[in-house]
Amino acid sequence: NPGFESGTTPWVFYTNGAGTFLNDASGSSSPHAGHITITQPGTNVQLYQKNLVLEQNTEYRLDFKAYSGTGHDLAVSIKQHNEPHTNYGLTSQVVNLGTTWGSHSITFTTSGFSGTVNDARLMFSFGPYDASGDQYYFDDVILTKVSSVTPPVTPSSILSNPGFESGTTPWVFYTNGAGTFLNDASGSSSPHASHITIPQPGTNVQVYQKAVVLEANTVYQLDFKAYLGTGHDLAVSIHEHSYPHTNYGLTSQVVNLGTTWGSHSITFTTSGFSGAVNDARLMFSLGPYDASGDQYYFDDVILTKVSSVTLPPAPTLTPTPTLTPTPTLTPTPTLTPAPTPAPTPGPTPVPLSGNQLVVLDVTHTHTTKVTYVPLLREDISGKTVTKSGQGFSKFNFAPDFPTGSLKTPINYAGGTLHQRIKVNTKPSTYPVRYQICLFQDEITHEQHACSQSSKLTFTGTGTYYASQPMASMYQYENIDWNRELLVAMTVVKDQNGNPVDTVYSQFVGNWLGSPNLGLYYPMDVRYTAIMVPPGGGAPVWP
Repeated sequence: NPGFESGTTPWVFYTNGAGTFLNDASGSSSPHAGHITITQPGTNVQLYQKNLVLEQNTEYRLDFKAYSGTGHDLAVSIKQHNEPHTNYGLTSQVVNLGTTWGSHSITFTTSGFSGTVNDARLMFSFGPYDASGDQYYFDDVILTKVSSVTPPVTPSSILSNPGFESGTTPWVFYTNGAGTFLNDASGSSSPHASHITIPQPGTNVQVYQKAVVLEANTVYQLDFKAYLGTGHDLAVSIHEHSYPHTNYGLTSQVVNLGTTWGSHSITFTTSGFSGAVNDARLMFSLGPYDASGDQYYFDDVILTKVSSVTLPPAPTLTPTPTLTPTPTLTPTPTLTPAPTPAPTPGPTPVPLSGNQLVVLDVTHTHTTKVTYVPLLREDISGKTVTKSGQGFSKFNFAPDFPTGSLKTPINYAGGTLHQRIKVNTKPSTYPVRYQICLFQDEITHEQHACSQSSKLTFTGTGTYYASQPMASMYQYENIDWNRELLVAMTVVKDQNGNPVDTVYSQFVGNWLGSPNLGLYYPMDVRYTAIMVPPGGGAPVWP
């Protein structure tokens, strides 16, 4: 039942919060789709199918279509259904969902067993990304066995030299920092792969191929293999090569790279032109994710026009709900859009001059101590100070932050929230998720909106970036963006999204390492949050 046409069986929905699972939604191209409603978020929320048959050391491909009304993420795993829940080759692969139907593909190689097993569970995990009111939709969930031999590039492949076997031409590398681009690395299953070295990071770093031919209103699939020694992200775009760089249907799709060869697939529909064009640029943007010493590797970059095919059905399974621990989530330290493309060879994007709004720019040491911060704006409950410390630190806004509307005359509320954190000291390698919340009128749960903490994660010192649409903030609709905001708060969370705090009793015992606050504090950071209106470009960091 991969398309949920015959109901929801054998799929199983479990939550330790509250929610519903039906097939009452329209599919991407069919009458039905899986539809999950989150009425109360939980930390262990999953949709799964069990008793899958897998062969050892075999490559499989998972294809599915999905979206979320709020664009919140999910994680995908394949593991042993029962205890000890052995990993079978796919663990907490984070997928960035959009707010409309999108196609996703994950290729993995089985591990953790020998011979053949019939006890595998394919699991989509929503916690801790889910929020009250979230609506998730799924369709055409297909798991297929892939040939162990890398298929040859067929004539339908649109790109030239996809495997870098003949050198680097016609691929082009550009950076406003410093770097090298060679084909001196071994491919995933071939003699050569491209190899990019970053001795000096830049904000506009890209490898691209131009003069790509595309047809209007057509579905294409981009497949590629890549990895990075540090696991930093990249973004993929397809747009007009020359000015004005019209979007051709794929804009800054963020890809979470691993530290070993991984296969990635993106499906998109062309837009922004009619007929056919021969001036498209396929671009991998490495900045601003790149860091000094990074080594990027690419192989088998294939762009093909998609034809209609009938996908095979998934095996019939019998559901048995089973509570399992919350999946370990892969940190995604940088989720900012790629720099605005520029004419060949790709000069630095034009800096902004006043077309952005600094929300916070603070240097702060998070400790176990609790203090009180004076409120510079009026709290309707009459408070003049607010408690601050441990997991929840309060800050008054940057000096030029407006006391009125964030929609007019400039629509910051409809733009993008960009975050940067410079972690100067940190007592352990325990993963941290960092979040900003904005309060209005008074400091209550109902009167604030927050960034997605999963966007900004780290385990050690360094500089990390994240970005998200303002409208995707948690409880965005609870704020009247035409009125003054009260105060900002940063939140320190563990890797599962639990605040690291003992001041409020409801959090004690929930976060990893509890009650040992010394695993997280003291932690010295410089944190900056910037709002940029629609079309405002990249942030200019202070």
